[in-house]
Amino acid sequence: MDAPPEPTPARLLLTCLKIGSLSFGGGLSGWLYREFVLRTRWITDDEFATTLTLAQILPGANVVNLVACLGERLAGPRGAFLCTLGFILPPVVSVVLLAEILDHVATAPWIDAALAGLAYAALGLLLQICWRGVLRFRRTPWQIAACLAIFASVALAHFSVLTAVLCIAPLSVLIAARVRP
Repeated sequence: MDAPPEPTPARLLLTCLKIGSLSFGGGLSGWLYREFVLRTRWITDDEFATTLTLAQILPGANVVNLVACLGERLAGPRGAFLCTLGFILPPVVSVVLLAEILDHVATAPWIDAALAGLAYAALGLLLQICWRGVLRFRRTPWQIAACLAIFASVALAHFSVLTAVLCIAPLSVLIAARVRP
């Protein structure tokens, strides 16, 4: 297997420009996972999961936090800035251009179908991340149980995500501390 290319600031910027340019809507964590873990192998599955968790804890947009954290992890503050710039610049320009275009074609019947297709593509990327997370946890049933408990408390018992996590996370941390040497 070939060695992955070095995550230089220029490569980080170009990677995030590509993701920011080619993605639309949700599922951006999936794109980031594919580029940073699967394609370039700059970080491992566990590093991505840890960074994603940190990004979700921080205030602000999770995916922007994730890009900044990945950039910082790989190239320090400069990497965080370049990754964030590369990731945000294309959507900002695209939104301005799309607003102008949509003003002219908003009543076209194909718009709804195109947006629905994009939503399903984003959902597929999100499901890929979830599936890989389940595969990572398959050797530790207690982690799967914690995920299922949070899912059940939110989806079935209608607790808020915050309440479910605050109730189940401490127990999960205690179990993890006892299971690991």
